[in-house]
Amino acid sequence: MKSKIAVALTMCFLIVSFPVFAGGGGEASSSANQNAIVDIRCGGGTVGGVFYIMAAAVSTIVNKYVPGVNFTAQTTAGGAESYNRLVKKNMESYIGNCDIVYIGAHGGDPSKPTFVASDNVRTWFCTEASPFLLVARADNNKMTKFEDIWKPGLKVGTQPKGSTTHTMLLSITEYMGQDSSKMNIYTAGHDQSANALKDGNIDMIYAGSGSLSAPNSAYQELASSTKMRMFDYPESLRDKIVTEMPYWGKFTLAPDWLKGYEKPCNVVAVLNSFFLEESVPEDVVYEMTKAVFENLEELKGIAYAPFQSLNPQTAAKNAVVPFHPGALRYYKEKGFDVSFFE
Repeated sequence: MKSKIAVALTMCFLIVSFPVFAGGGGEASSSANQNAIVDIRCGGGTVGGVFYIMAAAVSTIVNKYVPGVNFTAQTTAGGAESYNRLVKKNMESYIGNCDIVYIGAHGGDPSKPTFVASDNVRTWFCTEASPFLLVARADNNKMTKFEDIWKPGLKVGTQPKGSTTHTMLLSITEYMGQDSSKMNIYTAGHDQSANALKDGNIDMIYAGSGSLSAPNSAYQELASSTKMRMFDYPESLRDKIVTEMPYWGKFTLAPDWLKGYEKPCNVVAVLNSFFLEESVPEDVVYEMTKAVFENLEELKGIAYAPFQSLNPQTAAKNAVVPFHPGALRYYKEKGFDVSFFE
């Protein structure tokens, strides 16, 4: 990735439990202010993924320190659903990969129906990058290299249709000159895919997982009970990805990133951010931003791993769309380093 892109590289992962209550179209953190004036529904993706944990942690801080705001972390099928709900003003915030927002801000992509054009999405703050990888059980002798993802008869698990992960799987299939219609694809959330792999019902998983130094909880738990193997991307494929999609970058995961796999693994990773719908009141966003960054240690105490490297030097750098005015006002007051990805 271009040298100006700042991503957090020193991350480790915690499995964090958050109480939830029903409502608003998905599971939501229970720390909401019951007499709220402004509702902020924040899409966090599927259960078992790092984004839901991050959204729930932020909800705890905002609801504690910003009176009159009811901030709820909600489950969705993934980034595409969260993005489209925000664009249609059915959700006020979400955390996710930056690819959908970047493409949407540049007119959308007719070949990807979920990547619709938008002009109402704003950046709240930037977080760490997420690696995308291919994993299989170590005892699966049918899997020897990354290209076996297209071997006839093998079944690959990935995230639901329309998610960044599912879209990325189709993109790399096209880049490698393969036919996705001939693939046996199982779509499910992280927890379901991990269980299916453990039970031998699928051969491999292609997924975006956690941070650059640790997988999300679903794959951590899987690797604790099942010997796993990861696969290096072909270098030609990595070159194609970063050329076609410059908000992605090449990275090497350290040995034992996935418990028990003691080799480095060459992958790609994508930028991530919290986003807001532009009509959320500026003063509300200012106060939410202030709450997050003036209680950063408390936030890290709730979910240390994904927020470990969040700081004024990285939070406002390499945004793929303009910052919400309320967030930008706070960053300028405090002297944050503000920059945009081009």
